[in-house]
Amino acid sequence: MSRETPTVHIAMKSHLSLLKAPIPLRAEDLLHLSLFVLGLLSIFIYHTRHQVPIYHQKFHKKRIYLYVHIFTSLTEAIRYRISETFQARSDILPDFIDVLSCFIWSWTSFELVKTLRRGHPPTTRPPYQAGALLRPVITLISYLFCLPSLHRVSVSSLDSFIYARLAIYFFTYTPYIRNHSFSAIYGISIPLAAIISVHESRVPGASLVFVLAITYIARLNEWVTQQSRSLRSPQSSTNISIHTKVLVSILLRFGFAELEELRAASKASGLERPVQDDYVSEKYSSFPG
Repeated sequence: MSRETPTVHIAMKSHLSLLKAPIPLRAEDLLHLSLFVLGLLSIFIYHTRHQVPIYHQKFHKKRIYLYVHIFTSLTEAIRYRISETFQARSDILPDFIDVLSCFIWSWTSFELVKTLRRGHPPTTRPPYQAGALLRPVITLISYLFCLPSLHRVSVSSLDSFIYARLAIYFFTYTPYIRNHSFSAIYGISIPLAAIISVHESRVPGASLVFVLAITYIARLNEWVTQQSRSLRSPQSSTNISIHTKVLVSILLRFGFAELEELRAASKASGLERPVQDDYVSEKYSSFPG
């Protein structure tokens, strides 16, 4: 007789138990779900109509990346809230569609953040990179090993988009950081929003792990930048091992380096031309050379 492995058996039981769960619906729950979906759709529609053209024209981002990025994040967030409401429980597990959406979202995130000039790139880009790197990993682990807490962290982190816009609005129209540039406000809002969104998952230790990930990714960007510069130098490149060269090449492909080095190494069109944008500082509006 063939026997299923414990992991597969537990996964099947957990997913089937969700299908058999009771569905006690209340008018209050449906109202909250409707307001959440309408609010989320309104914000994303506004962002799509007004920000996508700006990103496309100013930052030379392909529209397809932007639209797919928005669609996949909407899919995950709304599907999670619907499951949470109709199953009257918080231990929601991802299914194959959620995992696929998350991986596609991650791919578009790497493509978009690779040439992100807004805010203060050395500190603004790592939160985006941390999300793009960690979300597909923890979503896949949640799917394979039936860990709903990881799925909750993954989906909660998507709310950073909303928190970031609220933080930018708050700091722009209140005196708390008066006399600071829009790029400084953006640079503060993005990491703050990312950490708050992860904390909102209420999963113990998630915020600490995310902060550490941001820190190490910022250091990783610096290390790749140094190694890449050495590789472009005929005198230094001979002292670097083949393994390091391959690793640096892969990391550069995913955008793990400072913008100046990414421009020199990849010649990305999004970094070649000058940019005039309120949220881009003068230092990063154009690169010398």
